[in-house]
Amino acid sequence: MSVPEIIKVDLTHFPTDERFAQIPGKLVLADNLDGEKFAHEGNPHPSFPVQVTMAVHFICISGQMEMNIDLTHYTLTDGCTAMVFPGSFFQMGAIQEGTQCLFMAISPNFINFVGDVKTGIEFGRKLKENPVHKPEPWELTENIAIYRGLKQKLMDAEYVFKEEVARSYLRIMQCNVFQNFIKETGKQQESKPTSRKEELFMRFLNIVKEHYMNKRSISFYADKLCVSPKYLSSVVHEVSGNYATHWINQHVILEAKTMLREEGISIKDVSNRLNFANQSFFAKYFKQHTGYTPKEYKAL
Repeated sequence: MSVPEIIKVDLTHFPTDERFAQIPGKLVLADNLDGEKFAHEGNPHPSFPVQVTMAVHFICISGQMEMNIDLTHYTLTDGCTAMVFPGSFFQMGAIQEGTQCLFMAISPNFINFVGDVKTGIEFGRKLKENPVHKPEPWELTENIAIYRGLKQKLMDAEYVFKEEVARSYLRIMQCNVFQNFIKETGKQQESKPTSRKEELFMRFLNIVKEHYMNKRSISFYADKLCVSPKYLSSVVHEVSGNYATHWINQHVILEAKTMLREEGISIKDVSNRLNFANQSFFAKYFKQHTGYTPKEYKAL
């Protein structure tokens, strides 16, 4: 029997019609700010999570939205925002009737992070741990205005510079969020070019996202990057504060947890999907990193 695969959702899953302001393959905007109703409003979504390959930014202007991000349940109420990172597992829940909301789905290659890499890593880690927050009223008002301005440009068939304007609008929103992070943590933004070691680390992360389902050996990633395993481990630790195995295991464990939550997928199926030698080896690996056996976790 074939093992059901986690559905991966990208920008091609959105219809290319008048409901969505978009730059095909790069950016999609959707909202009900002018009184529209979402088809699923008031109803729960399918009981399975999907893995998103783009960044998704939700803003709940009023009302209430339920969602799971990386297996954690969140409730968005008046003024709350949520950020879902590429590679995250996402499941939309019920949207309370009358809720006003919007979302932006953004290709990870369309807009790059602004700032030095070390601060960016901590920034990303903080958002992954706490993807929902409630911005100040001025920031919410500004973000809605930015969204409306961006949507207007994208819906204008005669406007030529859509990509350039979209990057500029999104950059303002990105800088606002990053500014709040700096203010809250006291971190100082360093104005410096990305170093070769930081570039190597970012390339390493991209390769991990592509191959973690089947490859957990540092030597595999080192070969891909044309460096020695020892050097790769040293650079990853120097840049991020974690060893290369941490980043690999983080992806594998989240994937394993998601599959173990799925009905109809056995522990053996999960072990096979993740390319473990056998079910026993997978069980030891899973318990080492979570404190639970796969059977215990599946029963939670």
